[in-house]
Amino acid sequence: MKKEVKKLLIHVGQKERWEVSITNAENFLKAAKEGEELEVVIIANADSVLRVKECDRQLFDKMKQFVLDGGKIFLCENSLNAFGISKNSLAGYLGTVPAAIMALYEYQKDGWVYVRP
Repeated sequence: MKKEVKKLLIHVGQKERWEVSITNAENFLKAAKEGEELEVVIIANADSVLRVKECDRQLFDKMKQFVLDGGKIFLCENSLNAFGISKNSLAGYLGTVPAAIMALYEYQKDGWVYVRP
């Protein structure tokens, strides 16, 4: 019997929504029951990518811990380019996608549940 994997896709489209998005992602992972497999991906675009440069220590630590706990964070390359942020300047735990809108579409097509806090 194939084990169900619960997959959550969180979309951060505004820089003010990082804290609630990370908290939601952490709470989802913490809610796992014994033997349950959960996956969480955060995709950020628009002005939310500015927080990778203007990030306070508490948010930085929460983002890093989320990734250490098994989550993934991807930033939109189109948005990074629009704000003049180099991919090379990103923290090592942050990934990128060429276009957030296409990544959001693909994840949902593959059965991920979409949430935009």
